[in-house]
Amino acid sequence: MNSQISNQSEQTEIFDDYQNPQNASVLIVDDTIYNIQLLSLMLIRQGYKVQEATSGLEALDKVNQQLPDIILLDIRMPDINGYEVCTRLKANPATKDVPIIFISSIEEPSEKVEAFSVGGVDYISKPFQLIEVLARIETHLRLCSLQKRLQKQNEQLQLSAEVLSRSLKQERELSQMKTDFISVVSHEFRTPLTTIQSASELLEYYEWSKEEQVEQLHQIQSEVKHMTALMEDVLFLSRSNTNKVKLNLTKFNLLSFCSQLLRQMQRTFASDYALNSSLYISSTNTSIESFHLQDDLPNLLVKMDDKLLRQILTNLLTNAIKYSPHNKKVEFQITVEQEQVKFVVSDHGIGIPKEDLENLFSAFHRGKNVGILPGTGLGLSIVKNCIDIHNGSISVESQLDIGTKFIVILPISDGVFPV
Repeated sequence: MNSQISNQSEQTEIFDDYQNPQNASVLIVDDTIYNIQLLSLMLIRQGYKVQEATSGLEALDKVNQQLPDIILLDIRMPDINGYEVCTRLKANPATKDVPIIFISSIEEPSEKVEAFSVGGVDYISKPFQLIEVLARIETHLRLCSLQKRLQKQNEQLQLSAEVLSRSLKQERELSQMKTDFISVVSHEFRTPLTTIQSASELLEYYEWSKEEQVEQLHQIQSEVKHMTALMEDVLFLSRSNTNKVKLNLTKFNLLSFCSQLLRQMQRTFASDYALNSSLYISSTNTSIESFHLQDDLPNLLVKMDDKLLRQILTNLLTNAIKYSPHNKKVEFQITVEQEQVKFVVSDHGIGIPKEDLENLFSAFHRGKNVGILPGTGLGLSIVKNCIDIHNGSISVESQLDIGTKFIVILPISDGVFPV
């Protein structure tokens, strides 16, 4: 019942548009002044706004100045005839939808056919009846209103269909991603669990020396740490994808933060890799080489999310070291500007194939050339999520067997605070 009332209300609204035609304008085009005066008087009394033109060219000029709601058009005129006027109006996108009613004393059927073929909506023969003219005008104004409403509804339906189609596509993609995610996570957990189970069974059923027992326990501990790290990565991605990870800005010393992080990396990977660092501060034109090996560093306070920054830099540096041959240099550069910081992590490793660049930041995606090197394919996905949360950007340059460079730009809230 409610839908019926709604439909009736919409129909009433449409038909009411021109039952009170005070807002409708009519252009009368006729080279006979008497006809113009007669039609104008009748239409003004009915509440229409009237424009007048005594030639085809004048009619075209007035239509361009002010678009009427409907046109009454004579056929025979001294300059260009009504057919030509109608043809030009229908060829113009701005005027093609204005309904045109021909009014003529010509009774030839061929003339009437011509009037409809050039785009006229109706044909009234002279001498005309005023009541008939008024009825035809009101009918075509209502029809025009209905056509506009129908066109608008069709456009809305098409837009809704497109939105629905995109939503269904996204839902299918999310469903597939969820399936892939569960499959990969299950696989990643199965391997360390198998190792833990094997080591525990060996400890239970076989006699081992103290050293051998410790070795098996260390293996179990190593796999547990791996699973814990993997679980933390998965949970972080899950929270970030559901917008549960929020930006938490704090003020801290950027140079001290990065220096400690690089030193930790150097201790973790011992002497297998050489870490080079450099710093440039644009506001003071200051450059510092190997800043992570120096104790006396300038204080440079920034307001950023230090936890997200640690995730970003740790993952990028770990990847740079992991995919580089031993004794190769990994370079870390910082450029500090007033409103942003640029971090550049470069290696001289295996590089990234071009076909892998498109999906580089997708969860569990690993390059085709990584071989047996360990990894889950979550690191760069976490990096991208952290950067997006921080409203930053990341780009990559890579060549096979030459190396890879990641460029991260993060905004600094409230600027830099040199101390």
